[in-house]
Amino acid sequence: MHEDILEKLYRQYYSAALLYALSLCRDRHLAEELVQESFVRAFLSLGDDAPSFPFWLMKVCRNLYYDHARRQKFLTDTPIPEQADTATPESALLAKEETAALFRAMEQLEGIERELIALHYFAARPVQEAAEILGLPYAAARQRLRRARIRLRKLMEEDGYEI
Repeated sequence: MHEDILEKLYRQYYSAALLYALSLCRDRHLAEELVQESFVRAFLSLGDDAPSFPFWLMKVCRNLYYDHARRQKFLTDTPIPEQADTATPESALLAKEETAALFRAMEQLEGIERELIALHYFAARPVQEAAEILGLPYAAARQRLRRARIRLRKLMEEDGYEI
């Protein structure tokens, strides 16, 4: 019975969780591992009084990523790169040029802006829920999302795309 529920949740939210994880780490293999672990942990820890599953899933995914980043920094004692290479596995996933341009533009956004865009538009989470996941006040999240959209539009226009 639980396997059926987990499979249904997995099919419904896997893509959104993967896109969110990719926006955090920019490494497909790590993102897939994070999403797998997130599903297991979110499903096991989700109680009757817990928030909605997608909210909990994104929160667990974010926490796992930051735990991983702290471990990596501690183990390697080298800073985690802010910018990914232009030839990443993620770019191979993006079949259309406009989507690839959008992804490149998102890479140039600050971390919190990138997370807000990914949560709100790719994972289809309301701004209020994205704010809670990121630990931001609702008004601050709305303002940062607005600024992120403006910056994203500017970056896309600089790349030759009309928005």
